[in-house]
Amino acid sequence: MGLNMWKPVPVEKAIGKKLLHDITLITEKTKGAIFRRGHIIKPEDVELLKNAGHYYVFVEESVKEDVILEEEAVEDFAKYISGPNTYIKKVEEGKAMIFAERKGLLKVSYEGLLTVNSSGTFIVVTRQDNIGVSKGELIAVVDLVPLAIRKDEMKEMKVKIKKYLPLVYVKPFKRKKVGLIVTGTEIYEGRIKDLASDKVREKVEKYGGAVCETITLPDDEELIKSKILEYIAKYDIVILTGGMSVDPTDKTAKAIALTGAKIVAYGIPVKPTTMTMIAYLNSKPIIGVSSGIIYFKEKNVLDILLPKIMADEYWAKEDIAKLGYGGIMPIYLVKKISKQKHQ
Repeated sequence: MGLNMWKPVPVEKAIGKKLLHDITLITEKTKGAIFRRGHIIKPEDVELLKNAGHYYVFVEESVKEDVILEEEAVEDFAKYISGPNTYIKKVEEGKAMIFAERKGLLKVSYEGLLTVNSSGTFIVVTRQDNIGVSKGELIAVVDLVPLAIRKDEMKEMKVKIKKYLPLVYVKPFKRKKVGLIVTGTEIYEGRIKDLASDKVREKVEKYGGAVCETITLPDDEELIKSKILEYIAKYDIVILTGGMSVDPTDKTAKAIALTGAKIVAYGIPVKPTTMTMIAYLNSKPIIGVSSGIIYFKEKNVLDILLPKIMADEYWAKEDIAKLGYGGIMPIYLVKKISKQKHQ
């Protein structure tokens, strides 16, 4: 359904009539509706409309019974595609925004999104699948390309995407207990301060978990292995910091392997904190994270791995491999480029 379903009216002849659509003004400093749909055009509005580039408008008197106007259409469609733990707000310029109602893992149906966005009617824009979101965060925006849609077209679209529903929803985190092992002989001997455990604790709590016990161990693979086995029996997740490179003094990765855990990946295709391991022992995840989380504290591999784990989802090898697509995080670009400029 295009714009030709209504006849445009010169603004001078639209005085006293109700606008069918929001009128937008765009400048270098602002973008927004100067008049909302339903506004009754006054004589003094004519010059403002023309200054905003609107010499013609559509008015409500031409609306037919078999159509749904954009504000109602986007709200209805947003409700249809949204799943548990979400809520919707209508905003200006004929959009509906979908928000997270609680903290959790965002789930997005890629196939459903592709079907909608190929239709030429509705446009749905979302955040990335499998990221952690907080209560009140924007997770999707629904637009309608034309100013209205016929009721039968709306029905057809809903039928097309029914098998993909919900297109967006939030899967709640579970309060998982974490055992944290800090490795490094230099830390164990008090030569340097442990700077990693606070960063891990912050991430765990961000995604709904709790660090229940922390210990510092030297670079001794048998000691580390023993503590992993102890913690895996007591807690839901074991996280280890440090000792994850191929340096001869680094023993953490080998200690994880010695437990008999199934190693999903050693080397996660993301930047920063690539030298990270994820493994499973007795269906419980073990994460060996590189010390890069100290420098890249704002965003790192834990922000990628923990949301799925806290929502009781499993990281398969294929899932990890896919992370390389778009795996360079903005914080990595910012800090690396800044560092290069000062060298």
